[in-house]
Amino acid sequence: MAFPTTNWTLLAHATLSGDTAGIRALGSLLNDYRQPVISFLVQRGSITQDAEDLTQQLFADMMSSRAWRQADRSRGRFRSFLLGVLAHVISREQRRENALKRGGQELKVSLEELTDRCVEVADPAPQDAAFFDRQWALNLVNGTLTTLHDRYAAGGRSREWEVLLRYLPGAGETPTYEASAAELGLSLSALKTAVHRVRNEFREALRRAVSCTVGAAHEVEDELAYLHRVLSSPSL
Repeated sequence: MAFPTTNWTLLAHATLSGDTAGIRALGSLLNDYRQPVISFLVQRGSITQDAEDLTQQLFADMMSSRAWRQADRSRGRFRSFLLGVLAHVISREQRRENALKRGGQELKVSLEELTDRCVEVADPAPQDAAFFDRQWALNLVNGTLTTLHDRYAAGGRSREWEVLLRYLPGAGETPTYEASAAELGLSLSALKTAVHRVRNEFREALRRAVSCTVGAAHEVEDELAYLHRVLSSPSL
């Protein structure tokens, strides 16, 4: 099974069957969402350390839980599933805090409760969903840039990467081709070829990252288009 390009529902099934590669891949997928989840919880009022601890516990539970038995292609996008889980967790935490304030016992709710019905009931507010989706989009792009940086660095091409990075999304003001060609000691045509190549590498790396987070291959293009819209909209 080619896990780097396999959608998340299949990774869940592999995890349930005890497939070690599936477990590692699902763990990597969850780790890719760590910062968006922490940012979301902080935005909802959690102290940063509390948000980090809650995220750590949530992901640990998700790695060991049999709740993945519900995973199937109908779940669709992983960010939508995870946002539903977060809404459920926040509701649970609020109930727990209220119970403690009333002098009751701490509520102990297992991730096993996260059946399809639970996730559907946990409906986040539109502004929460918009904030989470923007964090998800930024995280995907930054992760893709890190992947490419590491690839160039491993090939001894760090200086080339520093220049070519300026032609990728989010890099700010783009220098002229002439200036970058002079900086790298390349001809103008060679510099244009390098820019074309790195842009293609970025698109393909981002596509691979997105493909791991959807329920079916045909959803990749829609998700890429949505990512572009999210990043093009005003910041929250």
